[in-house]
Amino acid sequence: MPAEQRRWRRKQIGTDGFLYASDGRQIGPCEVRDVSEGGAMLVISADDERPVELVLSLSRNGQVRRHCRVVWQAAKHAGVRFTATATT
Repeated sequence: MPAEQRRWRRKQIGTDGFLYASDGRQIGPCEVRDVSEGGAMLVISADDERPVELVLSLSRNGQVRRHCRVVWQAAKHAGVRFTATATT
């Protein structure tokens, strides 16, 4: 079995998130399955079309957001890499 090659350790969180387009347009809810310093794995609706560049809201009030880029997608899951520091 290959050794773990991720740069950052993942933390399982299973919390609700919300996705926005870069222009602020609402895309829809998601579940943040796990998160690390560099990115997150999201559970998303398979029907939703989404841009490659997104803003992920990590708090219920929408004040903690991370700019991110979709790096992989399969069925109802997507992996995103954070591209900028948190915004409030």
